[in-house]
Amino acid sequence: MTAPLPDTHRHWMRRAIRLAMNGRGRVEPNPMVGCVVTSADGTRVLGEGFHERFGGPHAEPNALAACAAAGASPAGATAYVTLEPCCHTNKKTPPCVPRLIEAKVARVVVGCVDPDPNVDGRGVRQLREAGIDVVTGVLEAECKQLIAPFVAHTVHRRPYVTLKWAETSDGKVAGPGGRRVQISGPESQRLVHQLRARSGAVLVGINTVLADDPLLTPRGVESARPSLRVVLDRRLRIPLQSRLVRSLNEAALIVGTTAAAAASAPDKVAALRAAGAVVLEWERLETALFELADVAGIAHLLVEPGPTLAQSFIERGLADRVWLFRSPDAMNDPSAPAAARVPYTPIAEMSVGRDNLTEYLNPASPVYFAPEPSADWVLAAAALAAPAPAGDENAPVQ
Repeated sequence: MTAPLPDTHRHWMRRAIRLAMNGRGRVEPNPMVGCVVTSADGTRVLGEGFHERFGGPHAEPNALAACAAAGASPAGATAYVTLEPCCHTNKKTPPCVPRLIEAKVARVVVGCVDPDPNVDGRGVRQLREAGIDVVTGVLEAECKQLIAPFVAHTVHRRPYVTLKWAETSDGKVAGPGGRRVQISGPESQRLVHQLRARSGAVLVGINTVLADDPLLTPRGVESARPSLRVVLDRRLRIPLQSRLVRSLNEAALIVGTTAAAAASAPDKVAALRAAGAVVLEWERLETALFELADVAGIAHLLVEPGPTLAQSFIERGLADRVWLFRSPDAMNDPSAPAAARVPYTPIAEMSVGRDNLTEYLNPASPVYFAPEPSADWVLAAAALAAPAPAGDENAPVQ
């Protein structure tokens, strides 16, 4: 029988997980990783760090640099790392395993093995060969859930998919006859802008474009990446005068249509491309997701769907997470379109102004590992506790 893991290991690994979340929105398509270096007896932190941005130093060298800045030697210390330290060189930064060996740490406690084929246990093996004690699988499921978008992108070759919508207390997503109305409050809208800013792309269906003429960019919040908007448009109905097309100098746009629609409207395709849009031919949702991951490098896709598109993602098993904002107000109109039903497990709930936000995870998703609130959820809770910055953060979400 396996002995229980020391509470100390769990404590510091949870701290490393929370540290890792600070990289959300800046490190993708790389994984979020956190590292805490403690004294040999596990009673105090010598240094800690996280992977802060794509192309920048990883969590381990940042934590070792923090040790040096504090005048603390990591020799003989324990390093807690949420993800197996990397050992390969075909990337932007030097490998982390040699840095840990050079620092003479005595023990490395690893949350989960890196699913990247370039690593996948090799980092652990190299550390052990260097005489370092390695403990693996500490809060393994939680650490895997932390990097679910990375696993989706690396192993399953598709983005991690989040569906997001707002609905009234009686389950409506628009006004009478489908007329656009603002359902969520300003605090919820700010969180949506933040989620857009952290995601690799925002996707909608053509019905949303025709009904709402959205912009789909993050506004009034810090954004570490260029905005990419994606429209699923099987009959190529997107208006050339839509705000999505007219704002191409601000953010990129991909229009996914069918081969038949593209062939029947060559002038429309040419006009969209002349404006700067990318027009791709996708016959199935699965193809769209594969190409967004494989060609555009998208690790996290935010879908802001109408009820039909939401139901399609759910029925095909292509959604990993749902963020559902519920207003306390009712629509009280039978002609107002109803929201899709969420069949997933509620993981966490919180009040956002007058609204209620629930995070659901799909337990049948290939990248579901633990019922843990996501980094986005944790960061959203922290943002709600902080004062809103000046600017356009309360702009209606469109």
